[in-house]
Amino acid sequence: MANVNHSTLTDPYLHEPKGVASATSGAVYIADGAGSGDWTQSHRHVGGFITFSTSSPYTHSTTTSDTVLNPTFTLVDNNGFTGLSSPNARIRYNGSEDISAAITLTASIQQSSGGDRQVELVIYKNGSALVGSRVIATAATGAWNQITSAFNTTLSANDYIEVFTRADSSATINFASAYLRITGVPS
Repeated sequence: MANVNHSTLTDPYLHEPKGVASATSGAVYIADGAGSGDWTQSHRHVGGFITFSTSSPYTHSTTTSDTVLNPTFTLVDNNGFTGLSSPNARIRYNGSEDISAAITLTASIQQSSGGDRQVELVIYKNGSALVGSRVIATAATGAWNQITSAFNTTLSANDYIEVFTRADSSATINFASAYLRITGVPS
């Protein structure tokens, strides 16, 4: 029997790739480097936001130590994540495949009253700060400032992401808005 290149096959010899009948919608085949592979989601993504309000913002009693932000938030455009409110606000990854994830956090902040404060935000994964994700901005009374952090990490099933804050002195920090986006591809 002569070898036939797959690319030269015509109907009725064309066929779908092996395992496609059990693959979920949107899945792609990822080779494992050992002559096989698996069908998996091509990407995962989620956005979580707190409702915008300058007249009734989310307020957080910030101290000089990291404390977790715990606002009520909404998930949008979700594929593979769950928003949790217990024990505090967090986003948990539910996918079965490990992903290389890009995380972006942006917030509009203001000092509630008193002098300016140097406010830091940091992204936590599974209860530990992601070294390199900490950012700082000035929170001034009567002025809104934007603060943004971006970071890359890997996520496995049940890993969770939280946002913590601290300042150079205790203060009440107003958050008029905040948005956390996580996007990932199989790693």
